[in-house]
Amino acid sequence: MRKQHTKISALKGHTSIALSNTEKAETLADSLENQFTINNMSDPNTGNLVNNTVLNFLNSPTNSDIIPPTFLELLHHTNKFNIRKAPGIDGITNKIIRNLPLITMLKFHHLVTHIFKLKHFPTSWKTAVVIPILKPGKDPTIPSNYRPISLLPNFSKITEHFILQRINEHFNSNNILIPFQFGFKPKLSTTHQLLRATEIISAGFENKEHTGAVFLDVQKAFDRVWLNGLIYKLITHNTPPPLIKLITSFLLNRKFSVRVNATLSKLRQIQAGVPQGAKLCPALYSIFINDIPQKHNTTLCIYADDTAILAKNKNTRYITSALNKHIQELECWFHKWKIAINTSKTEAVLFTKKRKIPNSNIKILNTIIPWSQEAKYLGVILDKQLTWKSHINFIKQKFRDNSRKLYPLIARNSAMTRENKVLIYTAILRPVLTYASPIWAYAAKSNFNIIDRCQNIILRQITKARWFMRNEDIRHALNIPPIKDFIKNISEKFFNGLDQIENEAIKEIEFYLPTPNTRRPRAILL
Repeated sequence: MRKQHTKISALKGHTSIALSNTEKAETLADSLENQFTINNMSDPNTGNLVNNTVLNFLNSPTNSDIIPPTFLELLHHTNKFNIRKAPGIDGITNKIIRNLPLITMLKFHHLVTHIFKLKHFPTSWKTAVVIPILKPGKDPTIPSNYRPISLLPNFSKITEHFILQRINEHFNSNNILIPFQFGFKPKLSTTHQLLRATEIISAGFENKEHTGAVFLDVQKAFDRVWLNGLIYKLITHNTPPPLIKLITSFLLNRKFSVRVNATLSKLRQIQAGVPQGAKLCPALYSIFINDIPQKHNTTLCIYADDTAILAKNKNTRYITSALNKHIQELECWFHKWKIAINTSKTEAVLFTKKRKIPNSNIKILNTIIPWSQEAKYLGVILDKQLTWKSHINFIKQKFRDNSRKLYPLIARNSAMTRENKVLIYTAILRPVLTYASPIWAYAAKSNFNIIDRCQNIILRQITKARWFMRNEDIRHALNIPPIKDFIKNISEKFFNGLDQIENEAIKEIEFYLPTPNTRRPRAILL
């Protein structure tokens, strides 16, 4: 099933209400044009150093070349395409590219070879069609409440794939990237980063220690990356000069047009940010934040732009002091590299078995961040005692909301076959129940039963079960395991797979054999 885009309502513009598709497209483009700009922060010393270094580098000759992909590599990559992906502004779909004759693919390979040789990215490939998607729970009349989804030309994405290969070859072979940034890395997921944080907290509970955590909210992280700052960091990481020049050509002078239904806005300039929707975007953002300050007495957990800082100790004053000192260093670093923090969305939680709240406060940019009872990190609600009650209630509500949207398909009187109803459950609804489950599956039985009831209700609905039919018999008839067994199976595969991951931060996670009294993630393995 394809996701249907939300209809754009009337929008509040600067001077009037946007009603027509053209007015809506231009109003959204105005908002995004402002969004794709550098944060207004000034550090003259850093600015002068960065701009002069980048200017001198770009004006210096580069004699070496980047090795382009072979024709066979190009064909192999195009054969793996998802043909259902939307095209960019040129309208050329992956299906069309897949079915091009060999002579045309040879010409395309010739073009890619010259892109690598000349270190120049085609201008026509640097225009994105932006599809606005309303953020969940936001006012649909406010233009800034729409998330921009960029559609780029598919020929551009093919070329990016091979540029990304060259970037990864340099950064991986030289072991440059910080190990605790898990975003966009092979074999690493949000669940792995949540495991790091949860194991630190639960180990603290076992040792009668508290853990303080600050969850930072970075404003428009990808959209406001300082491009000269990014190029400077590529230079300081000794990235091959011809590769830097090609990446620079890719980043600069980009444009976008907002599409509302079939109407496109006028082309707008992008002044900052890495293009979301581009294959290079995640890697370039990771490089930009790779020099984030670290401290010996705190732990950083980063997934893309979601950042948490943890400090553990028996003394809450020590925890607050350690977090505040690290935050002070981060403030200087954020200012230096023009990164803005949203203090109103930043949260702090003291994970403790005690009820007392610390007297000392966390402070960011002269704003006091009050201690909360819980915080949401990477889609999981972490309550201060890790009971997981709030998270499981959140799952229940999300599951109900999604079930209501799918009700016409899975209702008792739906004409859809039972097999297809089961497929909808296993492919769309069950993942809501099991997301990051290796982290919270050791929750108390009373909490876990809520998840079990969610599955039972849907399965009874799918089978049109009468009141006297047992849930066990229904599951058996549909070949669906109990949700706890299913989650246990997921967890076993997850924990067994940790040994196969070559990552320093993963290897630092404490290994332990769970007992019946263990209140930590591996307890689900019993």
